[in-house]
Amino acid sequence: MNNLAFLFPGQGSQFVGMGKHFWNDFVLAKRLFEEAGDAISLDVKKLCFNGDINELTKTMNAQPAILTVSVIAFQVYMQEIGVKPRFLAGHSLGEYSALVCAGALSFHDAVTLVRQRGILMQNADPQQQGTMAAVTRLSLQTLQEMCAKVSTEDFPADVACMNSDRQHVISGHRQAVERVIRMAEEKGAAYTYLNVSAPFHSSMIRSASEQFQSALQQYSFRDAAWPIISNVTARPYSSKNSISEHLKQHMAMPVRWAESMHYLLLHGVTEAIEMGPNNVLSGLLKKITNHIAPYPLGQTSDIHQLSNSAERNKHIVRLRKKQLNKLMIQSVIARNYNEDSAAYSNMTTPLFMQIQELKERMKRHEDVLSEQELEHSIHLCKLICEAKQLPAWEELRILK
Repeated sequence: MNNLAFLFPGQGSQFVGMGKHFWNDFVLAKRLFEEAGDAISLDVKKLCFNGDINELTKTMNAQPAILTVSVIAFQVYMQEIGVKPRFLAGHSLGEYSALVCAGALSFHDAVTLVRQRGILMQNADPQQQGTMAAVTRLSLQTLQEMCAKVSTEDFPADVACMNSDRQHVISGHRQAVERVIRMAEEKGAAYTYLNVSAPFHSSMIRSASEQFQSALQQYSFRDAAWPIISNVTARPYSSKNSISEHLKQHMAMPVRWAESMHYLLLHGVTEAIEMGPNNVLSGLLKKITNHIAPYPLGQTSDIHQLSNSAERNKHIVRLRKKQLNKLMIQSVIARNYNEDSAAYSNMTTPLFMQIQELKERMKRHEDVLSEQELEHSIHLCKLICEAKQLPAWEELRILK
């Protein structure tokens, strides 16, 4: 089974110099930079390599630039390594990169489309009344309740991105967002305002979203080679006909990124490669789960690391051992509901001895962990849970 996913970053991952290593080392990068520039009558290579960061950060520039570098990273990967993914997912703008790489949208059309999207988004708040802020150390439900409490039709505040279980982005009118921030601080939350030109993924840019719908009608979509997770539903597109419908909602709806990553996890993904500049999504993935190993691919040196299967296997082994160690600890320290102490002792004493022997073996052989040992270890933990007569919900929490 293929357990690999490709992830594509969104706006905010840009930096001056992105893609330059690819341009130096691969002919296909030169071709794609040129094609992107021709599509929107803009020197995308110059913008990425030598442009001013403020110019590059403008939404109408950042979106086609990031998409170009992300598609280059994907094509370099397929040329040099070629292992196909099971799923693709992109964060906001990154969903367009995923569509291109899955063959659902042409590169030329995508560059043109996100340039139009960027202009509409950049001009959605001409009086600069909106803002966005990342909020940490606060649950999604609490943050949603705060937004609902302060929001009015003229002064809205929305949760724009669910990035991880404890990191979310709010977006909306500056006054409403500031009120939410004050309430969040009282609950012990931390926050950071984002340097953006409009309150993306909020009701304040609904008019821009409606304008963008007419632009979408000019483009056609094809069946994707691999399932693409939609930001709107946190599930794969059902067909090529659903792509346009989801993208119509995409601009003003929240990015359900944490849910999307949980979907990958539940469907057997164990490795994810971030195709594009910076390592933003790799960092987020580590906050969401330690069951999927992230790998960045933003420059040529990353290809060499990905090509080294021995190093990747060692990384997976270390990840599994970390997970297994946590599982063993949780099963051992879990509460004992078994009132028959003699029966409990008879059942668990040999199990605890086997667990201890396994832990010592793991210490001695740092990079060795067979599938049989992994399955046996999980079975031991399950037997301990059964001996303790744990409720089903608690056993599921430990063994999930």
